[in-house]
Amino acid sequence: MTTKIKHITVAAYTHPELYPPVLSAIDELALNSERIDVITRNMLVSKWRYPSNVRMNYINDKNYTGFGIEKIPMWMKLYHFLRFIFKIRKMMKSHNSEILIVHDVIPLFAAFLLRKQLKKQRITLWYHNHDVTDMSKAGKYSLMGIAAKFESKAFSHIDIFTLPSQERLQYFPIEKLAYPPTILPNYPLKRFYQKAEIVKKRSSKQILKLVFQGSIGAGHGLEELIGILKTQINDKQLELHLVGKVRESYLKEMEDLVAQHGVGDYFYYHGMKPFAELPVFLSQFDVGLAIHKPYNVTYSTGGTASNKIYEYAACSFPVILFDNTHYRDYLDNYKWTYFTDLSKESLIDTMTTIDDSYDLSSEAAKADFNQFFNFETVFKNTILPILDTKL
Repeated sequence: MTTKIKHITVAAYTHPELYPPVLSAIDELALNSERIDVITRNMLVSKWRYPSNVRMNYINDKNYTGFGIEKIPMWMKLYHFLRFIFKIRKMMKSHNSEILIVHDVIPLFAAFLLRKQLKKQRITLWYHNHDVTDMSKAGKYSLMGIAAKFESKAFSHIDIFTLPSQERLQYFPIEKLAYPPTILPNYPLKRFYQKAEIVKKRSSKQILKLVFQGSIGAGHGLEELIGILKTQINDKQLELHLVGKVRESYLKEMEDLVAQHGVGDYFYYHGMKPFAELPVFLSQFDVGLAIHKPYNVTYSTGGTASNKIYEYAACSFPVILFDNTHYRDYLDNYKWTYFTDLSKESLIDTMTTIDDSYDLSSEAAKADFNQFFNFETVFKNTILPILDTKL
């Protein structure tokens, strides 16, 4: 950019450290602005080192970790949302913000309620959508459900619209936009992974360690993988490692299935890890699991939206994906991507192929991440030109 932006207000109802692409955006914007104020909920113990010109502003004093924030009474949820609106309003007014960035439908709803102030101050409204709202799960009278109903109306007030997947455009009223939408893939920051100083070594000549990191639940082929853990691949023992947020009920299902198959020695749940510590932690494993059964919009359009695919590549991992047209279209022609239909034969064949060409796949993953699949490259090529035009 030719000149730095003086002030940006970022509104994220989910803590940025639970959404790594938000962290990437904040880090890049910090290089191009004088000050950024982030307004969010206190949902974890922060371990991320934000740039010196970034300030975190929490709307709740108590730290609700895990799924705790879901259990608070409705009146408190409404109170938090009101504080969220007032905090955004105060921040924009006191710092004369040039841009308000809202992540997903609840912050967009807040911006819609503040639309008169945005117009009066001539603030650029940038809406970045991470996930299409599933109304069947949102709840008709939940805050998410109410916010989603206003999403279409809010589009008339949006100046910049970005989302991580081309295939999701059909779910938004983009005809209401004055300017075309922009695809901003969920690639990780290259400098963050370089800073982590990962030295990738195969964990063991006798073990092939598979890792799934992120939100743990149905639809990722974990049940099928548990079913083959007794199988050896080129005389190597398979291990399945899970890292991330999981509901107790689903974890119990996994543990029962592990017991049923008698593979307790090969299954590990490591709990949640702060994103700031994740690269170094992941370096002890061998293969990244990014299997998404396409049973909803999020999973069926994850080619450029699933950040874990590219976080694994940044760690020099071969990556296993679900074998369907969507993922093939985006990632078929790379030496570090492998596909499975989750049948026993497919899983075993895939693991064997990975093991046979492991070093080549690992080197290719890191090289492609550094050249193509990092946030800095896409931000420079897509977002900075837009901001130069708008400001």
